[in-house]
Amino acid sequence: MKYIRLLFYILFISKTIVTWGGENIGGLSFHAYEYSKDERTSFIIPSGNQGVRFKDYLSVSFDLKIREKGEHFGYVCRMIVDNRNSLNLILVNPVNEEPYLCLIKDQQYLGKIHSSATIDIHEWNRIKIELEYKNDTLYVRNNGSLISKEKVAAPDNHSVKVCFGANKLASYTTSDVAPIILKDVQIGLEPGSIKYEWSLEQAVSDTLLQDKFRQMTAFISNPEWIINSHIYWKHRKTLSFSSKTFPVPCEDQSACYFIAKDRIVKYDLIRSTTKEYVFSPLIDVNRITNQFLFVPLKDKGSQLVYYDFEKPDGENLSFFNFQTKSWSTPIQRKRQSSYTQHNRFFNPKDSSIVQILGYGFHLYTRELNRISLSGEVIKGELPDVITPRYLSAIGKTDSLVYIYGGLGNDLGKQEYGVVHYKDLYKLNLNDYSLEKKWAIPENLCDEVAASTLIVDEVEKGEHAKGLFFSSGRFLSSLVLKDLNLENGQETVLGDTIPYTFLDVNSHADLIYLASEKCYYAVTVHQVEGNNYEANIYSIASPVLPIQNITVQENRGTWWKLLFVCICVAGLGGIGWRLWNSRKHDKKEAISIPQQDICEKEEGVVSDINSEKEIPENDHLYSSFEAPVLNTTPGIYMLNGFQVINRDLKDITGKFTPIMRQLLSVIILYSNQNNKGISNIKLKELLWYDKSEESFSNNRSVNIRKIRLLLEEVGDTEISSANGYWYFLNKGHVYNDYTIANQLMQKMAPLDVVHKEDLEKLLSLASFGQLLPNMQFDWVDSFKADYSDSMIDLLSRLRDSKQFVGNDNLRIQISNCILRFDSLDEESVRVKCRALVDLKRMGMAYTAFDQFTKEYKLILNEDFKYSFEQFISEV
Repeated sequence: MKYIRLLFYILFISKTIVTWGGENIGGLSFHAYEYSKDERTSFIIPSGNQGVRFKDYLSVSFDLKIREKGEHFGYVCRMIVDNRNSLNLILVNPVNEEPYLCLIKDQQYLGKIHSSATIDIHEWNRIKIELEYKNDTLYVRNNGSLISKEKVAAPDNHSVKVCFGANKLASYTTSDVAPIILKDVQIGLEPGSIKYEWSLEQAVSDTLLQDKFRQMTAFISNPEWIINSHIYWKHRKTLSFSSKTFPVPCEDQSACYFIAKDRIVKYDLIRSTTKEYVFSPLIDVNRITNQFLFVPLKDKGSQLVYYDFEKPDGENLSFFNFQTKSWSTPIQRKRQSSYTQHNRFFNPKDSSIVQILGYGFHLYTRELNRISLSGEVIKGELPDVITPRYLSAIGKTDSLVYIYGGLGNDLGKQEYGVVHYKDLYKLNLNDYSLEKKWAIPENLCDEVAASTLIVDEVEKGEHAKGLFFSSGRFLSSLVLKDLNLENGQETVLGDTIPYTFLDVNSHADLIYLASEKCYYAVTVHQVEGNNYEANIYSIASPVLPIQNITVQENRGTWWKLLFVCICVAGLGGIGWRLWNSRKHDKKEAISIPQQDICEKEEGVVSDINSEKEIPENDHLYSSFEAPVLNTTPGIYMLNGFQVINRDLKDITGKFTPIMRQLLSVIILYSNQNNKGISNIKLKELLWYDKSEESFSNNRSVNIRKIRLLLEEVGDTEISSANGYWYFLNKGHVYNDYTIANQLMQKMAPLDVVHKEDLEKLLSLASFGQLLPNMQFDWVDSFKADYSDSMIDLLSRLRDSKQFVGNDNLRIQISNCILRFDSLDEESVRVKCRALVDLKRMGMAYTAFDQFTKEYKLILNEDFKYSFEQFISEV
């Protein structure tokens, strides 16, 4: 039995290791001198006032990297032994020397960390510090090599506090934090063994973090999780302009330029700084489109040029001189451009600027126009293998250009309707021949890609990254996708970026800086009047699929998990996991997140005694257990849309945005009224701009695709009756939103709740809001109803007499409420009071401090009560 449990544990832990393309991604980045003292990072082992007990031996090992940017000084690790001696690993940066790591014991300098091999502190190094008190010896190893050996002396039986970064421990307080990245922290109490381990690979929101073996908790504050930078776009800058504005990337300068009627603004992507170049005469930006490009000029680097194929020969080019702040030829037009939302690039094969496709005066075009830097113009068309279109995306390599998708039709005239193309072509840069790679038939969604694809070659064919959005929505959103250029398969990466799309008055572009290993998204859209706004976002490469990185190391303590694992014994000893069952675990107490764990008995909540028995008379959810890390086959809607099939594979990427909306809206309405959604309502919500025939075709095609995918999940069905479409779950396929609703309906009228129901409810509530990444008007009412119902029920449970005195449980309930409303004062008050009662003053102050900061950020005013006033208020 112990072996089976061990096997399960190994399998479970393996799911939390994040790798991408063979590269380990993760770690904890410490806020250092670039932040105020109160915002600097701490990671302290263990939490609370006690230390790690050891006798003759102690080892502390960790992976360490020093960030290249930032002040290269501060504490990396401080080990406080018996509360009277300290061993410090410090980063120092003497004048006229390279930064290095050194050891200091109390006030004694033990020396510089060095070895026979050169240590690159800006790369990962495995540091191991060993104390052998039976030999009175301190050993320090780097990447397995002994680099320091010192004599130390201490009495028997010891306690150690291990502090990374800042700490506020008496006599050892410091805010001098080195700019470090930390991961894989291990503590051993015997040579060759590991007693406690924190991988720090996954982001957690708690201030307490359990080790992998669930034997000890560490305290963490102000963390910056590396993995988040690979999942979530970071907003870098907002720029405002008083006229129509065009973004022009310049990768060579690590910059993006914005061209308005009277100025050019250079935005440095790395430093996040701007520089303006005001020019005259003005440009009539309302009559041009984005006809700007950086081109390489011999001995001059990249040069900004305006091109115009509708001007007379000799007036087609105008170069900008950044020294004189002027254009070589005034940019003037007498009418609107015929090539809005076209694509352009510089072809190094013939040193020409190339313009393809576009839209103007109700016409789609497939023109291919070229102009040399000396001004020679060649006009023509792409071969008729491609239809006239605009809003396409292009990806460029050394010898070819990929052309992807767009909007248009065969005849090139807008009155014949618009087709959303999802196809790919290869344009040869040597002879401008065009080859069709593939086309996805029956593509009825309105998704298009922003103008630039970033092409990268990998071992299994060519892929490209692009920003995709719905062209049929004004309040749309951009999502980064990996596009397989061989077959058109798409993989959604990272979260979404808000994007206001108003056709020719909006622009979006994607930039990749290899030196920074970072993608940048640039959006420009019209705001009030003739004003425009530009926003810049960034995300680290490689960008990870957000659906697959929802695991948090702390989440395992939110549920009492029990798998039945069967090892199929053979000569090779091959183990095979069977699926989980928790039937014999019904009497377990409620599990709680790490910040709420009592040290006396890990992961267990006591004092949850029901005064009367609640019969299990509802079969609707009795066969459903809380899902384990979204590895139960089902349709998930809390904290994001996700679908897991019978083989436990995430097939979310097979659902297009419109398919996700369609499936979600049918499930939501089926839960709301038990009869589903009518055809009239479905058209109004999803296909309001389509004719009845087009709507019918769109609906039928997408429902057929959804049905085929749901066959992989389980026995479910999308059916229609009396003009209504509804979702029928015949095979107990898991749907977290449905289960949460059933639980709320069951528990709402009860004065005393069953502990197993409460456990399931808190597990689901901990995921937070319904479909947070789906930003559409029709889903807002469902989100609001779900959040309001959950908050109302949880608030009643939090204040229930049933749980008076159960501080840990009330903290957990409060935390769940704060997932929906981070400014719920009563939940913060209950949490702080409970932490004070549990003698966790530091955590109580931290929780209050976080609340007041968010209060100030959201409401733009200071919270009027002190901590003492707040928790004493009735």
